[in-house]
Amino acid sequence: MTKNDITDKVGSATLLGEAEQHYAGALEDMMVMRRYFRDRTDISEAEIKRVSGNYIRATQTLFDERKKVEELSRRNAGIHHDHAIDFDSVRSEIGGLLDRLRAVRGPV
Repeated sequence: MTKNDITDKVGSATLLGEAEQHYAGALEDMMVMRRYFRDRTDISEAEIKRVSGNYIRATQTLFDERKKVEELSRRNAGIHHDHAIDFDSVRSEIGGLLDRLRAVRGPV
């Protein structure tokens, strides 16, 4: 792994963390807005429907973008599919099993 690869991963991790905070804040703001409009009686039904439609589209966009961030995070971690195998972990586990077998077998 080169220095640029490490820098890219650190930069991506920072970006992903910032994006997660941004999405969490935006979702919280949208939930507050939804509660605010739901409790109002002085706003016309047409206006509430318009704002609700905007809320629904904004929420969908938020989740679509969140999915992109999660996919980027998996790609940065080297996982291209949800069911990807962590080969480093497998190698470590197999190595541990072989060490235990050698210890039980004793010197040859």
